[in-house]
Amino acid sequence: MPQVSAQPLASRRGFTLIELLVVIAIIAVLVGLLVPAVQKVREAANRMSCSNNLKQVGLALHNFHGANGYFPSNLRPVQNQTVRMRWITWILPYIEQDSLFKNYNQAVNWSDPLNLPVTSMRIKSLECPSAPASSVLDGAPDGSPAWSPIVANSDYAGIYGVHPSLATAGLVDLAGTTRGAISKTINLKIADFQDGTSNTLHVTESSGRPNLFRLGRLVSPATASIRTNGGGWCRPASEIAFLLGTDASGTIAPGPCALNVTNGIDYIAAGGPASTFYGTDGTSQIYSFHPGLVNATFGDGSVRTVSSTISIRTLARIVTRDGGEVVGND
Repeated sequence: MPQVSAQPLASRRGFTLIELLVVIAIIAVLVGLLVPAVQKVREAANRMSCSNNLKQVGLALHNFHGANGYFPSNLRPVQNQTVRMRWITWILPYIEQDSLFKNYNQAVNWSDPLNLPVTSMRIKSLECPSAPASSVLDGAPDGSPAWSPIVANSDYAGIYGVHPSLATAGLVDLAGTTRGAISKTINLKIADFQDGTSNTLHVTESSGRPNLFRLGRLVSPATASIRTNGGGWCRPASEIAFLLGTDASGTIAPGPCALNVTNGIDYIAAGGPASTFYGTDGTSQIYSFHPGLVNATFGDGSVRTVSSTISIRTLARIVTRDGGEVVGND
């Protein structure tokens, strides 16, 4: 019987440790290149969505003006002269939220238990998708017991005017806390925009409230002892009471830095409801989570981006509706 010689089995070759490490390193590099690209695409989509939100707000404001002959303001309704209604509440029927408007009780405050079924409802078209805290709620500053989150937020606000301290410091041409496109004393008409509706900022971003943010970072979640005063879509105090500006750190006001430095001044540190500076008004400032810019609706209903590099002097010129200033190229 012939003898069959044994043949060695073919050896199986796997990855060496060095090859495996090289593959992992290549994958890590590819992921490192891909993630920023995905983030940029996502942010571009969020910025466009935010712009569309503000476009709908601008259309609603003009549709309201067309129906009533004036823009909505933060006035007290005729039914009850002791409480204010925010302009957003007035435009609810024009942003497909007519049922909320019909169920809002104008005879009591926005924080009253009778209105909480309405004011606690989130309205997605009033939230910027880049804001990290859109599900956070806002509360009444003078409530008893102490402040607690009860109403849904909005990332958009109007501005009453420019604080006189900026003019005193030589940072702006002129100031006036009642010269902005939103008012709490009168119903404004297109004719009141003497600088031109296309040259006047109507609504802009003030995101992340009532949490306190500075330079893209969360300083503190909102509590009874530290917070930005404002945020609730139904709250008149969610308006930017006045363009104020801060230093570069966002902690000292007034100052030359007005965009994306801080979303507001700590209300409690400023004196709370007893503050002689803010009183019952909000402490918000212009702020977004879009790198280098904020979105803004102008008086003509157009939506434009405003660069974070804009000077506070030029910004004040587009905040005021009747200052007669020439808007700078920045």
